Amino acid sequence: MSVIDDQTGDGGGRTRAVLAGALLLLLVLFGNLGRIAESPEAARIPGIGLIGPGKIGIVRALPVDARGLPPLHSDALAGPALAGAPLSYEPFFVAAAAGFRGSAAQGTPADAALLREALRRNGRAREAHLLLLRHAVGAGNIQEAIGEIAVLARLTNGGTDKLMAALGTAITNPRQADDALAGLAPHPELFGPFLIGYAQGPKPAPLSVHLVTHLPRTALAEPKVREIAVSLLVSAQAFSEARNLWGAAPGKTALINNPDFKSAPAHPPFDWTLTEDATGVAERAATGGLSVAYYGREPGIIASQLLTLAPGRYKARLEYRTDSGSPGALGLGMRCAGAAGSLFIQPLGGKLGTVQFLTVSFVVPAQGCAGQFVSIAGRVQESRDPQDASIRRLDVLQENAQ
Repeated sequence: MSVIDDQTGDGGGRTRAVLAGALLLLLVLFGNLGRIAESPEAARIPGIGLIGPGKIGIVRALPVDARGLPPLHSDALAGPALAGAPLSYEPFFVAAAAGFRGSAAQGTPADAALLREALRRNGRAREAHLLLLRHAVGAGNIQEAIGEIAVLARLTNGGTDKLMAALGTAITNPRQADDALAGLAPHPELFGPFLIGYAQGPKPAPLSVHLVTHLPRTALAEPKVREIAVSLLVSAQAFSEARNLWGAAPGKTALINNPDFKSAPAHPPFDWTLTEDATGVAERAATGGLSVAYYGREPGIIASQLLTLAPGRYKARLEYRTDSGSPGALGLGMRCAGAAGSLFIQPLGGKLGTVQFLTVSFVVPAQGCAGQFVSIAGRVQESRDPQDASIRRLDVLQENAQ
């Protein structure tokens, strides 16, 4: 087993705390698991506990509470019950349960050994899996915790995504990430919930890069997992690594993807992200191009794409037509990802109903601009004028290109 040691600092305690909270939710969810045995009639027969076979019947009839625990002092029944039914799992479970009394109790290694013996005899005993999960969480044993979550997911037809998300949220250092990846390797179906939880809060950039670059290929073959992984790399400003993981269509070498908006949409951020909100709406036209409506009330980005231009001189060339409203309410802009300020912002002016060509020269600096967002956005204006435009094509070229 791999247990988080003192080198993890407060991260291990945080892992246990977050997982313990999610585990409590799971225990409540499965609080009505029923009785330990399918046939509790033995406990209703007077005097049945005086004979050997009847003792296991009494143990099997014990109810479990919302935490998955049998009644207090049930462990006293374990020895006699085991003597009468040496192949049963229930005596091991009720004996181990004594170590989990109290909300903070996590059981001892001896209790965990009893639970594993119970599960060796009955691998479908959900109550035993729940308690062993509590022990693994309390001990900071990420790999065993993941294994128990995976089993419970199968036994309960799901319902464990919150636990996996909580585990992802609690990861704070590479050691924990490596333990989690090792535990997840046999359970690829859990990578998605784990990464969703990991991405919910801010993480150190080196940790995100470490985690994503160590994800197995089998996990990255799942589109949702790959999409989250790309997003994590972008948040870590590892733009080149994110672009390589995102992939490109065969034969595409342009600096901007899908410049005429004709191709089927790919996942953002290295293809177009189109917005529909209080600012406006952008939609692909059936014959190509982009229809953009800016309402004029709230400025903001309506369409954008993340680029990975090398330092140097470039030009952006936009072909468009204003269909209605006030020309210039919309603008073409570019900024360095993760940095304040813009490389340029130019209004989409010109005569209403006439095709226009806007060319803007700009420079990508050598430092602090490994990724760039190009966008069509509603501009700040006192008049709050709207503008509807047809964007026919947007190219980004090196300055010396024709």
